[in-house]
Amino acid sequence: DTIYGQRNELKSLKECYNHSLKGNHEFAIIAGPSGSGKTVLANRFAEIVAVDGGLFLSGKFDQLQQATPFSALSLAFNEYCNMLIGSVDSQNAVTIATTLRDALGQD
Repeated sequence: DTIYGQRNELKSLKECYNHSLKGNHEFAIIAGPSGSGKTVLANRFAEIVAVDGGLFLSGKFDQLQQATPFSALSLAFNEYCNMLIGSVDSQNAVTIATTLRDALGQD
């Protein structure tokens, strides 16, 4: 896919990613009206991250989920948890679950 008119946005995402590789915590939101190319931009950036061996998570705000606070973050976190479940052995899964439980609480 070719990114039309979003080179600056892709550059900003790459800069965030490069900062994260140096140990910084980074978080990016891609916002804009319907049809403005947000999904294409996100998918292009995900390809760049994947080629580099990185991890890209995404969540999409849905009009039907407006009443659910942080629904897109929840989707991204669920995606990450599913990745972890599928890629770790049972001992690491227990360690991860314990760490998350300690950080987030029992509920």
